[in-house]
Formats: sequence, structure tokens, C-alpha cells
Amino acid sequence: MNPPRLSPREVFVLTQVAYGYANKEIAAQLQISMKTVESHRANAMRKLDLPSKVDLVKYALQQGWLKAD
Repeated sequence: MNPPRLSPREVFVLTQVAYGYANKEIAAQLQISMKTVESHRANAMRKLDLPSKVDLVKYALQQGWLKAD
């Protein structure tokens, strides 16, 4: 089975969420509304069947999206 396809914006939003940024901060970075950030996050988590933020962080680690500073 093919993995779900996420848009680049969905990947960015999920990565920022996994790093601990709030929706308001992500919205400011992208110059979009918080509602749009929430939509990207919800759509991506639904596509990936991730029920919680903990599952999102685990997924982000597995995908190599998170880097140590």
C-alpha cells in the first residue's frame, strides 16, 4: 500500500507542531490564518490516521523531519 500523500504545506505544519510550535506561531510564520493552520493539521493527521500529538511526534521522528540543534 502506498503511504498517504501530504502536501508540502501539510508536512511543514506537522513538522512545526512536532517541534512544539503553537498554531498561532505557525500561522504567523506562514502569514496565513490560524483556521488554515488547523485545517492543514487536521487534514494531514486524518490522512495519516494519527489520533494524537504524541503519535504525530513519533511519526515525524520516523520520517526524519526533526533534527537536533
